[in-house]
Amino acid sequence: MPFKLVVFDFDGTLADSIGKAVGIFNRLAPELGHRPVEDLAEARAMTTRQFLRRHGIPFWRLPRLVRRYRALAAESAEDTRVFPGLTDALADLRATGVRLGVLSSNSEENIRRGLRANGVEELFAFVVGYPKLFGKARALKQILRAEGVARSEVLYVGDEVRDVEAARKAGVTSAAVTWGFHAESLLRENGPDHVVAGPTGLLPLLNRGA
Repeated sequence: MPFKLVVFDFDGTLADSIGKAVGIFNRLAPELGHRPVEDLAEARAMTTRQFLRRHGIPFWRLPRLVRRYRALAAESAEDTRVFPGLTDALADLRATGVRLGVLSSNSEENIRRGLRANGVEELFAFVVGYPKLFGKARALKQILRAEGVARSEVLYVGDEVRDVEAARKAGVTSAAVTWGFHAESLLRENGPDHVVAGPTGLLPLLNRGA
């Protein structure tokens, strides 16, 4: 069965924002008391839970970290750039008749401002900003109900292990992109349904189906 709905993560998947994200994280380190990122390659090889432990961030502090991150990200939302090649790939996907959406831990306003700055906001039927880092599975299930689609008709595209985990828990197909935050080797270790090495690899997934 071909996919009818493709949902994308934002930062690191659609948006080339890894450098900005690390900068914000390090900027917040003195305020929130966590350890800054000093070795990006090392950070990319850790799952989110490993990263939190390594940088001294307990789970109870996550809501404040996410709130502060969103606030600082808003300062430069219009400067966000979509990864090279993705604009055409998104237009091609939309031209097939598939619905596109965004589900991210960033805020809806920040995401929409970034998409608008790149001229692609109109390609997406919806944008969901879900503040819980480990709550995307619940958000995906809510999207399924709202859209009235079967799990087998949905593809979730992300760049982190937690995106793969969320798709698995929600019962939808996952595609992990190699151009984002987590290293390809780490993504493969965590068993995504598909690994996508470049934007042109997205369209063939629609024909392959779940």
